[in-house]
Amino acid sequence: MNLFPAMSDFQPLNEPIAAVIVGLLLSLSAGVRTMLPLLAVNLLAFYHVIALPKDMDWLGGEPTLIILIAATITETVVHFIPAAGTALKACATPLAFVAGTLLMAVPLSGHNPLYQWILAAVIGGGAATLMHLGVTGARAMTEPANLASLGVFGIVWNIGEFLFSIVLALLSALCVVAGWAVGVICLLGMLTLVSIVAVKGIARLTRPRPAMS
Repeated sequence: MNLFPAMSDFQPLNEPIAAVIVGLLLSLSAGVRTMLPLLAVNLLAFYHVIALPKDMDWLGGEPTLIILIAATITETVVHFIPAAGTALKACATPLAFVAGTLLMAVPLSGHNPLYQWILAAVIGGGAATLMHLGVTGARAMTEPANLASLGVFGIVWNIGEFLFSIVLALLSALCVVAGWAVGVICLLGMLTLVSIVAVKGIARLTRPRPAMS
């Protein structure tokens, strides 16, 4: 059974594109919250909603499910502790790379293994790592605001991270159902929005402050 049955509707030229877009969205989700998209894929496979390739059956097994549930809960709770959350983000960069690689490899199953794992490591692992580093840097930059708000800003930020990771995972499903072009448009739209916010934030931080009279 194909992991994503809707992919059978794509022409041969488009199917690899769809697989890469789906994997990229999942990898970006792992860059925000490492364990959440892995748990989502595990649950879908565990309840036979999707079928994993034979060499990745372990990802949908019960032992993996227990480990991922514990890891996801721990990751979510620790992120609400300001200093610990930032330290966890910094230390979890290698895990983000591994998660991104695995999540990209899943939709690419059925292709040449060399092609599958090279693309998984370069695109999936690379995208997850870059997203993770970006989120970690932004989180570190917001520490003063979090302290000034007595932790309220940090709570809002963490809820935003959690929801953003879920949205990216849901967009990967939308890409499967509605077609890879929809995923590309959504991805470009999000990247544009993030870029605008980042540029405005950097401009605000670098804006010279008025001299004290």
